[in-house]
Amino acid sequence: MKIHESEYGDSPNNFHVARNGNELRVELTYPPYTDAKNEHGKCRYVYVDQESVRASDGVRLHYDYERDGFVVEQPKSRVVALGNKSYTTVEDWIEVGFFESWHFNDWENGNPPEAEFARADAERVAK
Repeated sequence: MKIHESEYGDSPNNFHVARNGNELRVELTYPPYTDAKNEHGKCRYVYVDQESVRASDGVRLHYDYERDGFVVEQPKSRVVALGNKSYTTVEDWIEVGFFESWHFNDWENGNPPEAEFARADAERVAK
């Protein structure tokens, strides 16, 4: 079920959101390469958290174009002095995981080999 469709172009609403069964799908459309190149305030990160009895600090995801994969980050809080015994806290995002694109795709040119069709047919017959 579609919840929101990207406005594309220079719009800051550069994302699709949909529900598919028990899964919420979020797809950024043409996210900026870096924060510095984000001239139109587009979404570059997807923040994921949960609300329940169990606490969580959530994670943030973004695509790393240079390494061709997704980065998972977690927040780390620190105190910043504002002066005159006044302070605030800020969050630094620390990379905790990198996930290479197409990591499990071992098909040449992304096309399944004939053996994959034979495997699927055999699996169907076995059911």
